[in-house]
Amino acid sequence: MQINVYIANLAKYNEGKLVGRWVTLPMERHELKQCIRNVLGKDEEYAIHDYESPFAIGEYEDVFAINDDMEILNRYDDRLVAALCEFLGNRDEVIQALQAGEFIVYYDIDDLTDVAEQMAEEGLFGHVPPSLMPYLDYGKIARDLQHDGWYLSRQLRIAVRLQS
Repeated sequence: MQINVYIANLAKYNEGKLVGRWVTLPMERHELKQCIRNVLGKDEEYAIHDYESPFAIGEYEDVFAINDDMEILNRYDDRLVAALCEFLGNRDEVIQALQAGEFIVYYDIDDLTDVAEQMAEEGLFGHVPPSLMPYLDYGKIARDLQHDGWYLSRQLRIAVRLQS
């Protein structure tokens, strides 16, 4: 997963001039330092004036910390990270959940009834004889799953439940 941030020279911005550059993260730390030096010149402060990311980024956040976080997030499946970003919205909480392994995930699903059906097939509701499987009301199970904290991203075709 990559994100883009627009790093602006804050001194020039305060003078009414737009001096900045789009940077794709993550990147090597020395390359990021050089990008910032190129934007700042002799000036000292930068701000993030725009971004393209599944999570919010503040104007005065440390771009090096964001870069480090992207290195961590790239250890995980992009769709899982994007879904957790949608659900939690906070980069720190996403990283905490990923590192703790406090989630259950189902891929390539259209709705929570698909999750309910897969759970039944996996035996998560106990042994259900195959002859009774067609009689289960997956819609009602899906409704219970939603109340139990399952998050569904239709766009990503993924369902996630945090266990904490």
